[in-house]
Amino acid sequence: MKIVYKIKAQAIQFALLISVIIAILLSAFLLLTHVQSFFRIKSKEIVLASDIANNQIFESLLLTSISTDTTKGLVGSKTTKLATNYHGAWTKTFSEVVINERKVSKTAFTGVALNLKTPNLYLVNKNAPLVVVGNTRLEGNSYLPEQGIKAGNISGNYYQGNSLYYGNSTESKKTIPELDSQWISYLETITKGSYVDNAATITLEKEVKNSFYDPVKIIYENEPMTLGNEKISGNIIIQSASKITITSASQLTDVVLIAPIIIVEDYVKGRFQLIASKKIEIGKSCHLFYPSSAILLDKKNVSKSSLGNTAQKRTADFNIGKNTNIEGSVVYLKNKSIIQNRIKTHLNIAGGTEIIGEIYCQGTIEFMGTVKGSLYTEQFVANQSGSVYLNHLYNGQVLVNPITKYAGLPFKSSKKSIAKWLY
Repeated sequence: MKIVYKIKAQAIQFALLISVIIAILLSAFLLLTHVQSFFRIKSKEIVLASDIANNQIFESLLLTSISTDTTKGLVGSKTTKLATNYHGAWTKTFSEVVINERKVSKTAFTGVALNLKTPNLYLVNKNAPLVVVGNTRLEGNSYLPEQGIKAGNISGNYYQGNSLYYGNSTESKKTIPELDSQWISYLETITKGSYVDNAATITLEKEVKNSFYDPVKIIYENEPMTLGNEKISGNIIIQSASKITITSASQLTDVVLIAPIIIVEDYVKGRFQLIASKKIEIGKSCHLFYPSSAILLDKKNVSKSSLGNTAQKRTADFNIGKNTNIEGSVVYLKNKSIIQNRIKTHLNIAGGTEIIGEIYCQGTIEFMGTVKGSLYTEQFVANQSGSVYLNHLYNGQVLVNPITKYAGLPFKSSKKSIAKWLY
């Protein structure tokens, strides 16, 4: 009998153990189902928030002007935020969406998109024809003066092309296409030190990083600065009250540099933006990756005695050396407070240099390189064999932009495209 009772007791214990195990498994299954359901809902919320954040940026591209005010919205459990501000040559667009405390943020550089009428060459109509010489080649949409275009020669070097241009020709206007006045005001403000007044100041160290999701930081010096072995990246402004020199040992990524004078030495590589008010010198064999820019907002004081015609007084304040590649924008904005020297070279781009993007010159350019994109200028000049040839384009090539979704300079009343997603 004892053996029978013992067996029954063991059977009951085993049944209870099985019941407990089943209960645990059922509980685990229910918990797993709940967790999966919870994460499925949260994942859907994150995906939805991400889609809305992206769509906010895409919808902002349709606007032809920007507002520096932050736009906020609240619908049920969803909160949205959209902010746009200029950042060098581009607009920085920030989008944030919060759904049930799940937050997704996106930020990107945006710029004006290409269209079928985007000029490849735009030469202001100043009652003089464009004279093409040597290995010059014009592709795409050429906007030319009323007098048109003709072949010429300089010191026995004749035009080598079979056609004067390869594409479409349209008569240009007497003024260069306008850039957004808000952007010009922004450039004037930051060259006067607005970042110094409003941004958090940090010291220059061997390595500095700052996300574009964090407030901008500034490295500022009154004295000249030389960037050597430093590695600097992200949402950072480097500004000097006098001069910045960038050496080939520097590693600069997505930073903005501001100074009256900026010197980029030979063989520099990086992705950065230059904004100067007196002078920019970019050496030979440099490579500035997209989206980079070099902008001279000419604010130097010029006396009447400096407007003479000697070679020294005609020397450009914005020079780009041989065999340099710039992916982005090169901009010269003239000093409107002075009388311009008619034969003064404002922007000089040497032979072998390639710009993929845009060149915009509110003055006179000597151009012997290649631009794959757009070149806007008031006048060409060729300084050859001791003579000055006005409205002559010598060995310069204006080709079609290979980047169909290129995003560039903020022209007035134009739709935008995404230049780069930020981090």
